[in-house]
Amino acid sequence: MKKIGIITGSGPEAGIDLWQKILIENKAILKDKFQGDLDAPNVTIFSVPQLGYSMELEKNYDLVWDILKKEVEKISLFVDYFAIACNTLNVYENKIEEIGYKDKFLSTLDVVKDYIQEFNLEQIAIIGALPVIEMKEFSVFSSLNKSFNVEVPKDFQKVHQLIYDIKRVGGSDKKVIEDFKEILDNLESKNVFLACTELPLIQIEYGNKNLIDVTLLLAKKLAEKRF
Repeated sequence: MKKIGIITGSGPEAGIDLWQKILIENKAILKDKFQGDLDAPNVTIFSVPQLGYSMELEKNYDLVWDILKKEVEKISLFVDYFAIACNTLNVYENKIEEIGYKDKFLSTLDVVKDYIQEFNLEQIAIIGALPVIEMKEFSVFSSLNKSFNVEVPKDFQKVHQLIYDIKRVGGSDKKVIEDFKEILDNLESKNVFLACTELPLIQIEYGNKNLIDVTLLLAKKLAEKRF
């Protein structure tokens, strides 16, 4: 069986969420063949608090890459595949490939594109941290604009602050839930990618739109690659 790696720290709860979802997807793949601990995936997790500098990525781009590069090189010694539990940090996909880890790294862009193509979506919305939803050079998803109709929230700062609030008070906080609903209500697209690993931590039932958990898409792909 292949070994899986997770790089986390921005924020650490997102890494836990990805790990839990990998465990769930692994059981779903094995079905009745799953007998317990011995059938669980081999997962190595590096949690690096300094990766939190990515919340202000434009200012800290080189610093964050120096930190991330070391973690990529270290975790690759132990695993066959790895992912980064932070959509913002996935902007370094090309740099990771340049230093020789293209075949080991699974990016959030890959799984989002696969989902769009599988369900033949024409219009989508993306919610994420400021560098992600600006859809410029610091967004791993900027290339989607060339092929798809991509909507992002109009109030970038409100979304960015929401993510800070989730990190600080958690996804069950009443104001966090209310602010998130307001952001969703203002989107026209019915298909909304939650492209920040903090957003799936919000405890919400929202039937008006198809909320697509990018962390879950990543977990499914990592679990599949184990076999």
